[in-house]
Amino acid sequence: MKFVCSKTILNQIVNVVQKSIGAKSSHPIIECIKIDAQSDGHVTFTTNSMELCIEYNADMTVYESGSVALPSKIFGEIVRRLPEGEVEITIDPKNYVTDIECEQSKFNIQGMSSTEFPDVPIVDEQYQTEISQKDLKQIIRKVFPFISQVETRKPVLTGALFDFRGSELNVVGTDSHRLAVIKTPAADIGISKKFVIPGSTLSKISQVLSDEEEMIKMIVSDKNILFDFGVFQVYSRLLEGEFLKYDVILSATNSIRVKADKQRIINSLERANLIINDDLSSKTENKMPVKLSIAYNKIDISCKTVKSYVNDSVEVEHEGGDIVIGFNCRFMLDALNACDEENILMEFSAPTSGCFIKPEDGSNRYTYMVLPVRLYN
Repeated sequence: MKFVCSKTILNQIVNVVQKSIGAKSSHPIIECIKIDAQSDGHVTFTTNSMELCIEYNADMTVYESGSVALPSKIFGEIVRRLPEGEVEITIDPKNYVTDIECEQSKFNIQGMSSTEFPDVPIVDEQYQTEISQKDLKQIIRKVFPFISQVETRKPVLTGALFDFRGSELNVVGTDSHRLAVIKTPAADIGISKKFVIPGSTLSKISQVLSDEEEMIKMIVSDKNILFDFGVFQVYSRLLEGEFLKYDVILSATNSIRVKADKQRIINSLERANLIINDDLSSKTENKMPVKLSIAYNKIDISCKTVKSYVNDSVEVEHEGGDIVIGFNCRFMLDALNACDEENILMEFSAPTSGCFIKPEDGSNRYTYMVLPVRLYN
């Protein structure tokens, strides 16, 4: 097997396909990049962690066809450090010893047979839709902090719900303590459909998405989803299980409404977070909440730890009753930082009910909800 391509293109391909390779596996083949070169010049690079699979197709100069599995880590490092120029890769079909040459640089690494490399998932298409890379990247940025990072009693919450309703797409993330719902226009697929994409997949996808309006296809089956970027494809399993009934939460009636400058609230919470992080006893989740006292067109933000105390005030527009309520400071910061507008609307109903954060105009383009925590002082 022997083929030639530019270092720039090869580096781009390796950077993309390596996204599916995670922590060290007990199966060495899972840590490899499979390279399949055809005599017609078509070369396919594939990685497959069994959870996420990426396949990149390129046209190169192929002198001898063949297939090999190369250890991803060392191969990727070599490619990144090669000088600019044409890279020649030659594999001995008898022992899979691989020679990599570029200008005056020469490497020799041991490859493996690709016969045991896992197959690319089969996506038995039920339906497909398109979304711009820019929109999907923004959706992931907004919803990802709210996805559960640990497999609790509901592993399905480690993913984000994609809920297609006619020409509208709702993307939902929650870890049971907070909720994000992002609404965006979508191509009408003709049916209402829901599926849950793992958060780990969305994290990897976001790393290869551009900020352009270029469209990508989402092709969905019962158990898998395929993101088709054209030159490369990303395959992922879908999560099974019943997701949170988020419509019920969004239907809550809130009588207390606060319009505020988002950045001023963030700055105040970050000052409170200084003493929370400094206090060793606050390291347990939700142990040391920040207190919001809302009255007279003002929010007093305060926190008292064993060692310190902070109090800050932010002027707001306030209607409805007064309220004193406690929150996990980091959770509130995540919600506010996910908002794009300078001014936001915060809604409350009771000290035991969640805070809803929306655009200032009250529209439903996005809704973040953070549950309160018990105040200890």
